[in-house]
Amino acid sequence: MEANEFPDEGHSSNRSSSGNEQDESLTHSLPTANQSVLTLDTVVGGRSDFNLQNVEPFFNDPKGEYYSSFSKLIDSHKGNLSADKLCVEDYIRSSEKNWFARFHDAKLGKTPKPVVTVSSRSTSAASSRDDGSLQVNEFNMRPDYKPPTGLRKLMLAKIGDWPVYAFILALGQIIAANSYQITLLTGQNGQSAQQVYITSGIYLCGSIFWWVLFRNVKLYILLSLAFVFYGAAFLTLGLIPFATSPLDIVALQYTATGLYAVGSASGFLFFTQNFLTEGGNPVRSWMFRACTIQGTQQIYIAALWYWGSYATKLRNNGYTLISSSSRTVTCVTLPIAVLLWALALALFAGLPDAYRSRPGYVSAFYRSVLRRKIVVWFLVVAAIQNYFLSAPYGRSWSYLWSSAAAPAWSIAVLAIFFFVVVWAAILAVMAYLSNEHSWALPLFAIGLGAPRWAQLMWGTSGVGLYLPWVGSDLAGALLGRSLWLWLGVLDALQGVGFGMILLQTLGRFHVSWTVFGAQVIGSIGTIAARASAPNKVGPGPVFPNLALNLWEGLNNAWLWVPLLLQLLVCVGFFIFFRKEQLFKP
Repeated sequence: MEANEFPDEGHSSNRSSSGNEQDESLTHSLPTANQSVLTLDTVVGGRSDFNLQNVEPFFNDPKGEYYSSFSKLIDSHKGNLSADKLCVEDYIRSSEKNWFARFHDAKLGKTPKPVVTVSSRSTSAASSRDDGSLQVNEFNMRPDYKPPTGLRKLMLAKIGDWPVYAFILALGQIIAANSYQITLLTGQNGQSAQQVYITSGIYLCGSIFWWVLFRNVKLYILLSLAFVFYGAAFLTLGLIPFATSPLDIVALQYTATGLYAVGSASGFLFFTQNFLTEGGNPVRSWMFRACTIQGTQQIYIAALWYWGSYATKLRNNGYTLISSSSRTVTCVTLPIAVLLWALALALFAGLPDAYRSRPGYVSAFYRSVLRRKIVVWFLVVAAIQNYFLSAPYGRSWSYLWSSAAAPAWSIAVLAIFFFVVVWAAILAVMAYLSNEHSWALPLFAIGLGAPRWAQLMWGTSGVGLYLPWVGSDLAGALLGRSLWLWLGVLDALQGVGFGMILLQTLGRFHVSWTVFGAQVIGSIGTIAARASAPNKVGPGPVFPNLALNLWEGLNNAWLWVPLLLQLLVCVGFFIFFRKEQLFKP
């Protein structure tokens, strides 16, 4: 033991001089007991390509420019401080937005704009003493950072407050229709049970398909692939006039429906993964974006239902919408397919770096996400609404265009008025309220109660078909459609409000899984509703015509069960929104 621990002197004296030099240098380089063996330079080793070295910065006024600017504003005031000019909260919010705008310019290789204050009385700019190295340090960019060029730079350019790529992703969300709307593209206004099962099943499998890819494939590939499916669906529609037999026509219709259903199942990705490069945006911006996309989607859906109604009228008159002798449909759908594929190529080649990283691993994610009460409640809501309200969905939209007294153009004017003018007015009011109170839209949505149930009741029960007390058939038709459209606006607003609840209580990844889960459960609920719901083939006892027999309709349990469940939805959101908001991840 001792011999092994302490070498003898003779052995030590035989060491060479070079060995002694090495031992001395090694001893000199060893750290003392109070020093750490590892340093950052030792670990990094001169590399600069680690992800943690290239994280996006957040606003903390690293150079003190905004602090200095605000100090000057305070020093220059004349003793009449006001909440609208020198409010600290407003100043920080506007400063953060200005800083991220400057950061965006720096990433594009532009000279960052000067610091601008929010005072309406004066504007102050940062001094020009900053050099390039200080700007790099402020925005945490590598010394060898190269700004994007070509298509990537174009996709990051802003139109207003939106990058160009955000418009394309918003389009992907808008055209992500549900299973019933998909069949309208093929000229079918109505679905058999077999079509419901097939389309909903494809949508269900497509949702799982996109989620698996989302966890394993880079985002830019997924978002591009969705537009490839959309384009393939329109191309298949364009091939229908070339079919030589009724069987071929049916096969092409089912193929187009299936392709579009797979593309539509990616809707949760376009909803949750847009604006990845944006930072410093308040709740007001989220709400404005959500309302803009939702309003545009409502117009698209209304146009789809007009197309389906027009196809039905032609069929009833003995004509065929897509005949083998007409190439008009091909001339329309082929350019649309080419455009969608061009957008897919633009996304594939031009999406920014935020969409080109591999998805990370989240430990125990599925167990943790199901512990969030707001997530579980959102899935319960999807089951309730799809079981009781999905079956008469098509009949309700058919009510909009089914009037014999009102011309189609007058209904179109009403639809534009409600989904554009009224929607914009509500958007302006909600944006103003959300500027100070982020909970304004969610609580307003909760307070609406059950607008979708009321819309379906009005459109499917027959109550809104004839209004003799108005004075004329035309006035009755327009008034009935106006009420239906107003309820549709409220329903869309409630949907945006519920979506804002998710955005304010969950992280982006959790929201993605929640919306994906709602799509899966919604598809299952739609299949179950077509098979067993009391209103599976018509309004049934769920939506009785109270104008014909008031007492019989009210003395019916199926009238009250769906209504009470819809109201319970709002109660649950109110309870869980308050609790979950306190510990947002």
